[in-house]
Amino acid sequence: MALQWTVRQYLDSASRRRFLACSGGVLIAGTAGCTGIVNSLADLALGDVNLFNETDDTLTGTVTITDSADETVLSEAFELPPASGDEDADEKDDEDGMTAYEDVWTDSRAYDARVELDDDPAIQVESATSSSITIDNPSEEMLAIVFGGEEFDDTIGFTVGESLSDLAQA
Repeated sequence: MALQWTVRQYLDSASRRRFLACSGGVLIAGTAGCTGIVNSLADLALGDVNLFNETDDTLTGTVTITDSADETVLSEAFELPPASGDEDADEKDDEDGMTAYEDVWTDSRAYDARVELDDDPAIQVESATSSSITIDNPSEEMLAIVFGGEEFDDTIGFTVGESLSDLAQA
């Protein structure tokens, strides 16, 4: 009862601006909390190197990562179906436009990331591209290689970040 009276007294005496400012603060805090939850869940599915297919076609090729000592730390062939965009997609389509590779970074250093596509009907670019990246925190940072992403100038984009939110802001 005392709590009700205190809240009512505050609302009666508080200006409309103060009430709106407090409400906005709560909304922002709630949204930030949701972002944290989404990032935590995404971190479970993401690896050190992540491939995302935002085209309409299945892409096949090879991803190779070499470190600054010219040692190959990842060399894998991939077959990457397009993202379905359908939340009710067939459950046997485990990848759904994405694949991840773990335990790639050996140390804080520069790396060269290279992608070679077997054929590229969907994105109409050269069949190979590369990017030099720097990993400062190997236990936290990850690389996203995005095929056909609108957020990149090139049709194959490379970005480094510590969370899904970082990768999406590229």
